[in-house]
Parts: sequence; structure tokens; C-alpha cells
Amino acid sequence: MLNLIREGGFAMLFVLGFGLTALVAAVLFAVRPARRKLPFMRGMSYATLFAILSGICADLAAVAHAIPGRFAEDPKWYFAMILGFGESMAPGIIGFTLLSLVWLVSAVGERRLARSEG
Repeated sequence: MLNLIREGGFAMLFVLGFGLTALVAAVLFAVRPARRKLPFMRGMSYATLFAILSGICADLAAVAHAIPGRFAEDPKWYFAMILGFGESMAPGIIGFTLLSLVWLVSAVGERRLARSEG
């Protein structure tokens, strides 16, 4: 996991920050369900989603800019490109895992909320 965080670069700070905030909000919602807590949790989930997409785009752009300059003479430049593309998926791997946990925990809160309301 630490390797993924390192590979994701600077954008991982936003993915982790927003994702962990959303996860804490989901846990608080599951423990004491209340409809007023949902907008913040959803908003942080959206922020996480956009941070993931931004991180992947930034990482892919970094790979695209680095390959021509560093590997112009290397006949196997595509190995570096494939490795770079793989590393660029790190924000998605961490971020979508966090979002999955957020919505799994949120489902528990939704179930508890439905029981208390009806």
C-alpha cells in the first residue's frame, strides 16, 4: 500500500485526505444514523472521486511527458511507458477502494436509519 501511495505522487494526498474524511463520515453515520449527515458524506465522496480522476490524469500526463525525453533512443521505450501507465493507476486503486468502503459502511447506516424511521 505504501508503494501505491508513493507511485501515485502528489495527488495521493488529496485522494487519501478526501477518502479518509468520507470514510470517517460514513462510520459516524453508521454509528448514529441521521439524514443530516448524508450530504457531507456524499460531498466528500464526490471530492474523492474527482481527486482520483485528477490524480490519474496528472500521472498519465507525467508519463507522457517523460517518455519522449528519457527514452527517445531506447528501442524498448514501451516498457517504460507500460510501467508508467501501471503506476498511474495508483490513485484509482487506493481511491476506489476507499469509496467502496465508504459506501459499504454507509449501507449499514442506511439500514439502521430505515429501521429507526419505520
